[in-house]
Amino acid sequence: MTIRASLLLAAAALALAAPARAAIEDGYDPNGTPVPSTWYEPANPAAQKADRDYVAGMRPHHAGALTMSQDYLADPQASSPALKALAQAIIRNQSFEIGLLDEVARNLDRPPLVMDLGIVRLALQPSATEGMAQMQRFLRSPIPGPLAALAAPDAAVSARDVQFAKAMVIHHQAALDMARAYHANPDARNGFLALLNTDIITDQSQEIALMRSVIATYPGNAEAVRVDPSMIHGMEGMRHGSHAGHDGMAMEQAEAASPAAQPMAPEAERPVPHARTTRHAQPARRGQEAHGAQAHHH
Repeated sequence: MTIRASLLLAAAALALAAPARAAIEDGYDPNGTPVPSTWYEPANPAAQKADRDYVAGMRPHHAGALTMSQDYLADPQASSPALKALAQAIIRNQSFEIGLLDEVARNLDRPPLVMDLGIVRLALQPSATEGMAQMQRFLRSPIPGPLAALAAPDAAVSARDVQFAKAMVIHHQAALDMARAYHANPDARNGFLALLNTDIITDQSQEIALMRSVIATYPGNAEAVRVDPSMIHGMEGMRHGSHAGHDGMAMEQAEAASPAAQPMAPEAERPVPHARTTRHAQPARRGQEAHGAQAHHH
């Protein structure tokens, strides 16, 4: 093995072992006593609707990423160590984020806290709960970096690997669209969701870079590997509120990734029949992240 190849593999190994950083629920003391705190926002019907629409879209979308990853890991044709590590990280990290979204939904269902200040009455809506990571002793799984695609040169990338990567890239891009749409919505004022979106944008942009790196190492014709739209789970959540229409665009992307007009691929490149039928891109600006006022209640 050449010195250059050795250095690349060492860098890839470091990328696999790099600690995950997060804008939300990060850096707690593992030995400390969990003290959950409630986030409050000024009670505003338009803001609550924006939050509910976001949760109604992102929650089932995250659940779709879990089933897509589980299907991939259960498939004997899955070969890429980098994609397997990614799928395991998706299951762990997005399962935790689903819990955060569920907690946001529970807070939005709670009555507002009314503070009578004499000359003015202030209504504050519970909007999120912080401290769940410490309560659950949760630590984020590291996300493999793009160089992780080179870490196992003996494990040839299979057509199933390409299929999973192409499907998940489309799926992740939809999550980025939802996160950025929330930031751009003037009614969206939940500071906790803004920080969670920062993690989503950072993590899933990095994951897209990894998956594209894996696709680039496929020894066959990656463009001929078909992705059926039914393999992209959880897109129905994007029909809520401001996300309406994005699911159709994602399905168009899936169809574009499945060129029916192309000649039949060789055996090694044909679609895998197993599938069920049922941090580097543009980050969110900090000014957008902090557009919700934070108040803690212990």
